[in-house]
Amino acid sequence: MPDLSLTGIPREAAEIFRPFAEDLAGRFSAVLRSLTVTGSCLTGDYMPGISDINSVLVLAKTDVADLDILASMAGRSRKKRIRSPLVMTEEYIARSLDVFAIEFLDMRLFHLTVLGSDPFHKLAIERAPLRMQCERDLRGKLVNLQRAYIACEGAAPQVKDMLLDALPGYFPLLRAMLYLVRAPKEPPAPKADVLTEAESVFSVPLNGLRELLAAKAAGKLTRDRAAARALFQDLYRITHDLSAAIDTLVP
Repeated sequence: MPDLSLTGIPREAAEIFRPFAEDLAGRFSAVLRSLTVTGSCLTGDYMPGISDINSVLVLAKTDVADLDILASMAGRSRKKRIRSPLVMTEEYIARSLDVFAIEFLDMRLFHLTVLGSDPFHKLAIERAPLRMQCERDLRGKLVNLQRAYIACEGAAPQVKDMLLDALPGYFPLLRAMLYLVRAPKEPPAPKADVLTEAESVFSVPLNGLRELLAAKAAGKLTRDRAAARALFQDLYRITHDLSAAIDTLVP
């Protein structure tokens, strides 16, 4: 089995992830190129029992049989809050940088390759597709928030779940916006610092995102209909204001 190094991620996450990584290494030994941990384990935001452990599995080639293997592991790993890894090839990464510029920028900034060769540290993220994806994603978030709120019929429990589901996607996007303004300076890693710096740079109050972060950490969010509506309204306002801010950035 290849050497497995989990130094650099929280101890609680490493203890959970090690057996999963060793299982992957055994099952994919013939085609495995790398296994890389991403997300909150590398930004200082990992909360045991609350945060998911995210990873990327790079293979020499992929087919449905590989997905069947991961599907057979999904039930056990989900209980431990290990998300099924994103599956990629090196060719896919090279050809997708302009399409998923936000995601690959965040992977480049915050990742730890625990098996194989690091596929992300030399990625070149171009400014134009990064800005375009920021604008497209913000416009899409506005539409998706509208649709989700209507589908919830304003019911507080459903609105709460919808808001918590939407929360993680804002942080790679905010980091990308900060990168567009301040590159080569890297954006902050911890989510709280991302919010503080983004407020300063874009003059958009982000208290709704702070409230959602605190609710996630506490494991609870208001079930009051009026309070849930107010929180949704603030997130919708944040998304609208950020979409206006991105228009001011030169392509």
